[in-house]
Amino acid sequence: MQQSPNTASQSSFSQPLSTNHFTQPQTQPLSTPVIQNTNSMVTRSKAGVFKPKTYLAAVQELEPHSVKAFLADPKWRKAMQDEYEALQKNKTWVLVPKESIWKIVGNKWVFRVKYNPDGSISKYKARLVAKGFHQTQGVDFFETFNPVVKQCIIRVILSLAVMHNWTMRQLDVNNAFLHGILAENVFIYQPEGFVHPQFPSHVCQLTKALYGLKQAPRAWYDRLKSSLLQWGFIASKSDTSLFIHHVAEDIVVILIYADDILIIGSSSKLVEGVINKLGIEFALKDLGEFNYFLGLEVTPSVEGLHLSQTKYIGDLLKKAQMLDCKGCQTPMSSTEKLIKDKGAVFENPSLYISLVGSLQYVTLTRPEIAFTVNKLNQFLACPSIFTSRLAKEC
Repeated sequence: MQQSPNTASQSSFSQPLSTNHFTQPQTQPLSTPVIQNTNSMVTRSKAGVFKPKTYLAAVQELEPHSVKAFLADPKWRKAMQDEYEALQKNKTWVLVPKESIWKIVGNKWVFRVKYNPDGSISKYKARLVAKGFHQTQGVDFFETFNPVVKQCIIRVILSLAVMHNWTMRQLDVNNAFLHGILAENVFIYQPEGFVHPQFPSHVCQLTKALYGLKQAPRAWYDRLKSSLLQWGFIASKSDTSLFIHHVAEDIVVILIYADDILIIGSSSKLVEGVINKLGIEFALKDLGEFNYFLGLEVTPSVEGLHLSQTKYIGDLLKKAQMLDCKGCQTPMSSTEKLIKDKGAVFENPSLYISLVGSLQYVTLTRPEIAFTVNKLNQFLACPSIFTSRLAKEC
């Protein structure tokens, strides 16, 4: 696995680049030496630039291990309360008496600390998630689908936006999957910590989708798609997560990745109008100008856009326990022939699958590893120690 170029550049400035010399003779009494830098190289300190050193592997916030512990912590209690109020406001369920013939789907609270690209804490997030593995196909759900835009589409649209100087805005839909309307009858238990005191034995009959349900992404996509089609958008045949709208000579393009939305248009007024329509239909969080999307850190420049994945790659290195690794120019020889039965079977296949899947998104900014990632994807069913080593070297 190669080190991010941004990471390398940051670490190279972390050490002094010049040689210091003492100007006082050694025969003088011991005192605080006068240091004079005689090197002609221009360093940050000479230029008066002092920037605190940041680390990709920032100290992670320790999360409690039980719901009771989360409820006892004020910041996590507030996160749970916000999530519960959002569910109630969205009318996600209605309480009904439990029937013995009903199949009740379990649920649990999931807690995450959201971090900014620089490693600082953004917010504390609590989410009620249904245990979708309790569902039975043909009974609790029928079809599944998750809107995930293709990487090649992202590159093409961004290239067009830079060439024509289009407006780019990103949106985050609050509790996006909760907007999907369910066609099936699904029942879940009341969430822990928020059981109704008057009806403790009642269950929740879902009217809207909930995270974790097999059909939740599809229900959200169907509702979003129907709204966009009503507003004059056309669904692309090459990618179901791409929608295009033409108004005279102007164009607006929408890219969807689960609950993240990227809007790009030739007219800023037209883009703002689409955002307003979405805000009326759904609970949106306007993130402003395009700066962070799918792990992509975007920095505008005179020449266009600079894309990097410093934080994403840093998190991936930490996951693989390779924060101290060194980069290499060629992660894999193009003439290397991988064989299914070569080497012993890797003891942790799930880690291999996770790393290779994550590396696919790294190819957005590091296309030189695309060949290796393609080869490694061919051995997901039976990873060996040899292929796992290549995955880490990538």
